[in-house]
Amino acid sequence: MRKAKEVLALALWIICTVGSYSQTIKPFAKLETPGELRFAVVCDGGQRVVGVAGEHDLYEWSLPSARRRAVPAIDGHVTLASCGKGLAIGYRSGTVLVLDDAENERRRIEMKSDLAAVALSADGDLVAVATYNTPLDVWDVASGKLLWSGSTDFGNTGAIGIAPDRNLIVAADGDTHVRAYDGKGKLIYSSDSGLLEPFDVSLSADAKEFAVAGAEGTIELHDSATGKVLKKSGNSGNPIFGVMTAAEGAKVLALELDVHSLEPAGIGYWETSDPKIKNLAVEPKSVIGMGKGETGLLLVRKEGPGRIIVERVE
Repeated sequence: MRKAKEVLALALWIICTVGSYSQTIKPFAKLETPGELRFAVVCDGGQRVVGVAGEHDLYEWSLPSARRRAVPAIDGHVTLASCGKGLAIGYRSGTVLVLDDAENERRRIEMKSDLAAVALSADGDLVAVATYNTPLDVWDVASGKLLWSGSTDFGNTGAIGIAPDRNLIVAADGDTHVRAYDGKGKLIYSSDSGLLEPFDVSLSADAKEFAVAGAEGTIELHDSATGKVLKKSGNSGNPIFGVMTAAEGAKVLALELDVHSLEPAGIGYWETSDPKIKNLAVEPKSVIGMGKGETGLLLVRKEGPGRIIVERVE
């Protein structure tokens, strides 16, 4: 009996110890959807979610109230979306449509090529766009004027991050470099990411750090001012196609895809104090979006026909 009690006590200690170092996933909002969503983006620190159903049907939910409204948009296959004050929508045709808070059209930009990345500034006044043939272009939304263009040694820009004050724009480029520009388009630095190819970049809320990940299956945390690598994770075992940095930059979510099928293989979670990337206990194919919340990272997942759930990862 004494031995059994000792074993039970040890088991409880292990459970409590593991629990103190693991992640918890808590429901934040449950949303009804009029159709199956292909993907979703989290806006305004978790106050809004925008989802795409079918080819071009867009819907917006206010959180946590779950109030839904349709977003008017032009016909065409929606492939990308980015939030700021308003919404930027990217279409397979190469069109970028920028809407204001009231969902009125502010600007339409014709890139005439498949879009690789779209990023809208927090104030909604700048939109950065890259195609599969070009580095990023930065446009003034009000005037429709092309302000400046980035550059690469070869290949295109695959992901873009814009600091809230617009004085820093970071591009993950196909030539394995991460480039940072000031608000006027001056190159601040070009940092070799050390990755086979970076696929995504995510700035912390204060823009002092950014995470970048890609084909190698690792995540790097960089100092935004210098481009210096601050920390690097271990290998997840899969290429990483999406990253999302928590507000304070100490935690990162990662979308891992199977290298052969390119189907979701895992949702990685990296606490930058530990090199190991852990996998969250969720079905990776159910995840249709990731984002920042006020108190942690957010997952948007399909929960069943006509239903999605937004969860906090803490």
